[in-house]
Amino acid sequence: MMGQMFGNGYYGGNWEGMPDYMKNMMQSYWGGVGPFLGIVGILELVKEILVIILVVAAIRYFWNKGGIR
Repeated sequence: MMGQMFGNGYYGGNWEGMPDYMKNMMQSYWGGVGPFLGIVGILELVKEILVIILVVAAIRYFWNKGGIR
């Protein structure tokens, strides 16, 4: 199904050539996801910040662990 959205499916990306049940299925999927699209951007930003914090903490940990005392 995802392949048809990107144009490499059986219908060659032709929306008009798809059967009605496939159109309804795809429209209902994207319609249900719509309210959450704003939250996805915020969660992506939070994820990137957490990854940066984790990398910095790992570098500090291994830097201090490898130092001569």
